Amino acid sequence: MNQQTTLFSNEKLMAMIIPLFLEQLLIMLVGMADTLVVSYAGEAAVSGVSLVNQFNTIFIYLFTALASGGAVVISQYIGRKKNDDAGESASQLLSFSAIFSILIAVMVLIGNEGMLRLMFGKVEDSVMHSCITYLRISAYSYPALAVYNAGAALFRSIGKTSVTMYLSVISNIINVIGNFIGVLVLRAGVAGVAYPSLIARTFSAVMITVLC
Repeated sequence: MNQQTTLFSNEKLMAMIIPLFLEQLLIMLVGMADTLVVSYAGEAAVSGVSLVNQFNTIFIYLFTALASGGAVVISQYIGRKKNDDAGESASQLLSFSAIFSILIAVMVLIGNEGMLRLMFGKVEDSVMHSCITYLRISAYSYPALAVYNAGAALFRSIGKTSVTMYLSVISNIINVIGNFIGVLVLRAGVAGVAYPSLIARTFSAVMITVLC
Protein backbone atom coordinates (compact mmCIF):
# COMPACT_ATOMS: atom_id res chain seq x y z
CA MET A 1 0.00 0.00 0.00
CA ASN A 2 2.84 2.36 0.88
CA GLN A 3 4.53 1.53 -2.41
CA GLN A 4 1.34 2.32 -4.34
CA THR A 5 1.04 5.60 -2.49
CA THR A 6 4.62 6.48 -3.44
CA LEU A 7 4.15 5.58 -7.10
CA PHE A 8 0.86 7.38 -7.57
CA SER A 9 0.99 10.31 -5.14
CA ASN A 10 -0.98 13.46 -5.92
CA GLU A 11 2.23 15.38 -6.54
CA LYS A 12 3.44 12.90 -9.17
CA LEU A 13 0.05 12.78 -10.84
CA MET A 14 -0.08 16.56 -11.07
CA ALA A 15 3.49 16.62 -12.40
CA MET A 16 2.34 14.39 -15.28
CA ILE A 17 -1.15 15.79 -15.89
CA ILE A 18 -0.38 19.53 -15.98
CA PRO A 19 2.35 19.29 -18.68
CA LEU A 20 0.09 16.93 -20.65
CA PHE A 21 -2.77 19.43 -20.52
CA LEU A 22 -0.53 22.30 -21.55
CA GLU A 23 0.98 20.23 -24.36
CA GLN A 24 -2.43 19.46 -25.88
CA LEU A 25 -3.39 23.11 -25.57
CA LEU A 26 -0.21 24.18 -27.34
CA ILE A 27 -0.82 21.67 -30.16
CA MET A 28 -4.20 23.26 -30.85
CA LEU A 29 -2.69 26.75 -30.61
CA VAL A 30 -0.66 26.11 -33.76
CA GLY A 31 -3.83 26.29 -35.87
CA MET A 32 -5.25 29.16 -33.84
CA ALA A 33 -2.08 31.20 -34.29
CA ASP A 34 -2.30 30.66 -38.05
CA THR A 35 -5.86 31.99 -38.07
CA LEU A 36 -5.02 35.06 -36.00
CA VAL A 37 -1.95 36.09 -37.97
CA VAL A 38 -3.41 35.39 -41.42
CA SER A 39 -6.21 37.84 -40.64
CA TYR A 40 -3.75 40.54 -41.75
CA ALA A 41 -3.84 38.99 -45.24
CA GLY A 42 -7.58 39.55 -45.80
CA GLU A 43 -10.99 38.00 -45.25
CA ALA A 44 -10.64 35.23 -47.84
CA ALA A 45 -7.36 34.09 -46.28
CA VAL A 46 -8.69 33.94 -42.73
CA SER A 47 -11.86 32.17 -43.87
CA GLY A 48 -9.85 29.56 -45.76
CA VAL A 49 -7.50 28.86 -42.86
CA SER A 50 -10.38 28.65 -40.38
CA LEU A 51 -12.26 26.12 -42.52
CA VAL A 52 -9.21 23.93 -43.09
CA ASN A 53 -8.28 24.00 -39.40
CA GLN A 54 -11.63 22.36 -38.67
CA PHE A 55 -10.71 19.68 -41.21
CA ASN A 56 -7.19 19.27 -39.77
CA THR A 57 -8.56 18.86 -36.25
CA ILE A 58 -10.07 15.54 -37.34
CA PHE A 59 -6.61 14.19 -38.18
CA ILE A 60 -5.03 15.66 -35.06
CA TYR A 61 -7.52 13.73 -32.93
CA LEU A 62 -7.07 10.64 -35.10
CA PHE A 63 -3.28 10.60 -34.72
CA THR A 64 -3.57 11.35 -31.00
CA ALA A 65 -6.00 8.46 -30.51
CA LEU A 66 -3.71 6.10 -32.43
CA ALA A 67 -0.71 7.12 -30.33
CA SER A 68 -2.69 6.89 -27.07
CA GLY A 69 -3.77 3.34 -27.90
CA GLY A 70 -0.17 2.36 -28.53
CA ALA A 71 0.90 4.03 -25.29
CA VAL A 72 -1.49 1.79 -23.34
CA VAL A 73 0.15 -1.35 -24.75
CA ILE A 74 3.66 -0.01 -24.17
CA SER A 75 2.80 1.00 -20.60
CA GLN A 76 1.60 -2.52 -19.86
CA TYR A 77 4.88 -4.00 -21.07
CA ILE A 78 6.86 -1.47 -19.05
CA GLY A 79 4.79 -2.30 -15.97
CA ARG A 80 5.60 -5.99 -16.45
CA LYS A 81 9.31 -5.16 -16.86
CA LYS A 82 9.24 -6.51 -20.42
CA ASN A 83 11.46 -3.82 -21.90
CA ASP A 84 12.22 -5.72 -25.11
CA ASP A 85 8.52 -6.13 -25.87
CA ALA A 86 7.96 -2.47 -25.01
CA GLY A 87 10.70 -1.45 -27.43
CA GLU A 88 9.25 -3.63 -30.17
CA SER A 89 5.79 -2.17 -29.61
CA ALA A 90 7.23 1.34 -29.72
CA SER A 91 8.88 0.60 -33.06
CA GLN A 92 5.64 -0.80 -34.42
CA LEU A 93 3.71 2.24 -33.24
CA LEU A 94 6.18 4.62 -34.87
CA SER A 95 6.23 2.67 -38.14
CA PHE A 96 2.46 2.29 -38.35
CA SER A 97 1.90 5.96 -37.50
CA ALA A 98 4.30 7.05 -40.23
CA ILE A 99 2.82 4.75 -42.90
CA PHE A 100 -0.78 5.52 -41.97
CA SER A 101 -0.20 9.28 -41.95
CA ILE A 102 1.59 9.16 -45.33
CA LEU A 103 -1.41 7.37 -46.84
CA ILE A 104 -3.74 10.00 -45.35
CA ALA A 105 -1.54 12.80 -46.69
CA VAL A 106 -1.49 11.30 -50.19
CA MET A 107 -5.26 10.91 -50.11
CA VAL A 108 -5.73 14.54 -49.09
CA LEU A 109 -3.24 15.80 -51.68
CA ILE A 110 -5.06 13.94 -54.43
CA GLY A 111 -8.63 14.78 -53.47
CA ASN A 112 -8.27 18.02 -51.54
CA GLU A 113 -10.67 20.19 -53.54
CA GLY A 114 -13.35 17.50 -53.75
CA MET A 115 -13.15 16.90 -49.99
CA LEU A 116 -13.42 20.60 -49.24
CA ARG A 117 -16.42 21.12 -51.49
CA LEU A 118 -18.10 18.05 -50.02
CA MET A 119 -17.62 19.31 -46.47
CA PHE A 120 -18.16 23.05 -46.86
CA GLY A 121 -20.43 23.26 -49.90
CA LYS A 122 -20.26 26.28 -52.16
CA VAL A 123 -17.84 28.97 -51.02
CA GLU A 124 -16.37 31.92 -52.87
CA ASP A 125 -13.55 31.15 -55.28
CA SER A 126 -11.08 33.26 -53.34
CA VAL A 127 -11.90 31.40 -50.12
CA MET A 128 -11.67 28.02 -51.84
CA HIS A 129 -8.29 28.96 -53.29
CA SER A 130 -7.06 29.80 -49.79
CA CYS A 131 -8.49 26.53 -48.46
CA ILE A 132 -6.75 24.46 -51.11
CA THR A 133 -3.41 26.20 -50.61
CA TYR A 134 -3.48 25.79 -46.83
CA LEU A 135 -4.73 22.19 -46.96
CA ARG A 136 -2.12 21.05 -49.46
CA ILE A 137 0.73 22.44 -47.38
CA SER A 138 -0.85 21.13 -44.17
CA ALA A 139 -1.08 17.63 -45.66
CA TYR A 140 2.71 17.49 -45.90
CA SER A 141 2.84 17.94 -42.12
CA TYR A 142 0.57 14.96 -41.33
CA PRO A 143 3.45 12.42 -41.17
CA ALA A 144 5.39 14.75 -38.87
CA LEU A 145 2.32 15.24 -36.71
CA ALA A 146 1.71 11.48 -36.45
CA VAL A 147 5.36 10.70 -35.68
CA TYR A 148 5.43 13.39 -32.99
CA ASN A 149 2.29 11.97 -31.37
CA ALA A 150 3.77 8.48 -31.42
CA GLY A 151 6.99 9.68 -29.81
CA ALA A 152 5.10 11.79 -27.29
CA ALA A 153 3.06 8.72 -26.35
CA LEU A 154 6.28 6.89 -25.45
CA PHE A 155 7.29 9.68 -23.10
CA ARG A 156 3.85 9.63 -21.52
CA SER A 157 4.26 5.89 -20.96
CA ILE A 158 7.26 6.53 -18.73
CA GLY A 159 5.77 9.62 -17.09
CA LYS A 160 8.04 12.22 -18.75
CA THR A 161 5.29 14.53 -20.00
CA SER A 162 7.35 17.67 -19.35
CA VAL A 163 9.65 16.79 -22.28
CA THR A 164 6.82 16.94 -24.81
CA MET A 165 5.47 20.12 -23.22
CA TYR A 166 8.80 21.91 -23.72
CA LEU A 167 8.92 20.69 -27.33
CA SER A 168 5.41 22.08 -27.88
CA VAL A 169 6.48 25.45 -26.46
CA ILE A 170 9.46 25.64 -28.84
CA SER A 171 7.30 24.48 -31.75
CA ASN A 172 4.75 27.22 -31.07
CA ILE A 173 7.47 29.87 -30.87
CA ILE A 174 8.85 28.74 -34.25
CA ASN A 175 5.34 28.80 -35.72
CA VAL A 176 4.40 32.26 -34.42
CA ILE A 177 7.67 33.86 -35.51
CA GLY A 178 7.39 32.17 -38.90
CA ASN A 179 3.79 33.35 -39.27
CA PHE A 180 4.69 37.00 -38.73
CA ILE A 181 7.62 36.74 -41.14
CA GLY A 182 5.52 34.96 -43.77
CA VAL A 183 2.51 37.28 -43.59
CA LEU A 184 3.90 40.68 -42.60
CA VAL A 185 7.39 40.55 -44.12
CA LEU A 186 7.15 38.22 -47.11
CA ARG A 187 3.46 38.98 -47.82
CA ALA A 188 2.91 35.31 -48.68
CA GLY A 189 -0.70 35.22 -47.47
CA VAL A 190 -2.03 31.75 -46.62
CA ALA A 191 1.24 30.07 -47.56
CA GLY A 192 2.95 32.43 -45.10
CA VAL A 193 1.23 30.71 -42.18
CA ALA A 194 1.09 27.21 -43.65
CA TYR A 195 4.82 26.72 -44.14
CA PRO A 196 5.80 27.79 -40.58
CA SER A 197 3.33 25.20 -39.23
CA LEU A 198 4.93 22.59 -41.45
CA ILE A 199 8.40 23.59 -40.24
CA ALA A 200 7.33 23.62 -36.58
CA ARG A 201 5.71 20.18 -36.77
CA THR A 202 8.70 18.74 -38.64
CA PHE A 203 10.99 20.12 -35.95
CA SER A 204 8.89 18.47 -33.23
CA ALA A 205 8.86 15.14 -35.08
CA VAL A 206 12.62 15.13 -35.60
CA MET A 207 13.38 16.13 -32.02
CA ILE A 208 10.99 13.60 -30.44
CA THR A 209 12.47 10.83 -32.62
CA VAL A 210 16.02 11.78 -31.59
CA LEU A 211 15.02 11.91 -27.92
CA CYS A 212 13.28 8.55 -28.17
